[in-house]
Amino acid sequence: MHKRYCNLNNPTSGRTALALLLASAVWMLVGCSPSSPPPAELAFGQEPYLRYCASCHGNQGGGKPPTFPPLAQSEWLTLGSDALGLIVLYGLKGEIEVAGQTYRGYMPPMQHISDEEIAALLTYMNEAWADGGEAVSAADITRLRGAFDGPRAPLDGYEGLMDALDAL
Repeated sequence: MHKRYCNLNNPTSGRTALALLLASAVWMLVGCSPSSPPPAELAFGQEPYLRYCASCHGNQGGGKPPTFPPLAQSEWLTLGSDALGLIVLYGLKGEIEVAGQTYRGYMPPMQHISDEEIAALLTYMNEAWADGGEAVSAADITRLRGAFDGPRAPLDGYEGLMDALDAL
């Protein structure tokens, strides 16, 4: 014999089922709410940094040795916004040294990121991890994006970056 838990022909049974459903929903809303406070507001440029850079360089910019170099307190941040913008736009390959450690890898070009987002994430990196915190504008990135004729291969190490800066 089949038991029915909710008899739709019996109005009392339907009201009881509805009351149980509502009580369960209220319990879930109250019982499943987060117990910790919401996260603090992100700094300007932190959101695009977290979206595009953190998976390799870490949320706090510490890198992931031996594959991905740190950005936090890196001497590469002292090279200036043009150098950093070129690295983001055109990528970087080959051997580089960061904080006394050698890295051999490949950073892909990130030309799909808007000029505004690149400027914001570079500003965030400068303010968070470089002494002095230089602000970068979208116009700076637009200028770098159009600085070279045609497609450009990723920069080849530090020397390739210096060559690109000289060509500006």
